[in-house]
Amino acid sequence: MKLFARVGLFMLLVGVLVGCNKVRGNEIQSIKVECVDICKDQGEKTLFTEKTFNDADDIKTFARAINKATKIQGELDYGAYFYMYIYFENSSQKKYVLNISNEVDKGIKGLLVDSADSGKGYSIPEEFHNELSTLIYQ
Repeated sequence: MKLFARVGLFMLLVGVLVGCNKVRGNEIQSIKVECVDICKDQGEKTLFTEKTFNDADDIKTFARAINKATKIQGELDYGAYFYMYIYFENSSQKKYVLNISNEVDKGIKGLLVDSADSGKGYSIPEEFHNELSTLIYQ
């Protein structure tokens, strides 16, 4: 009986750890992207201070990018383009550093870092970087 309890606890723990970076688009109320550091250093090219996304299709695009991001090994040293705030329907929120450049179709990947654990990051594949770049900079 103890073996089954241990196996069950292990499976629960693995499920929680694997799902930590996953978000469900239908649970997100809105997403706000705030221009910081590198974004502000663009001078006159800075297009906005902050931008909020409420459209369901836009939110799904962000959710897909987050869910497809892969963990980067080792500690990170990076500057920040944006802070991204995800507001959930249950009134909770999550803050990330989101690095998306204004360039598309150049093989560039994005960077996603949970602000609660700023030494660990996730690489956003080029396809999703391009989609987010179009959304953010249009």
